[in-house]
Amino acid sequence: MLYVYCIILSMKLKVELMMKLEMDNKGAVDLANNWSVGGQTWHVDVKNHFLRKLKDQGLLVIKFVSGDLNDADIFTKNTAGPIFERHIPNFVRTD
Repeated sequence: MLYVYCIILSMKLKVELMMKLEMDNKGAVDLANNWSVGGQTWHVDVKNHFLRKLKDQGLLVIKFVSGDLNDADIFTKNTAGPIFERHIPNFVRTD
């Protein structure tokens, strides 16, 4: 996402900030949004700290979205027919 942001800026196009990162893992959202989560998180990867810094700079917002409502799930998981059909309008152009 940050790579695409840099490409768009290099083309002198405007980017609407804050970029949204929506995920269905409540624990990952909590880790990314809170600097002090607890003593058992000393092993958190550098990537998580990078996401926290982007969030603090105002480039990124990290939100929890239920798996049934997450549009990306139809590309990454086997979803049931009704859930798949609910997400199709978000990806099909009608013009």
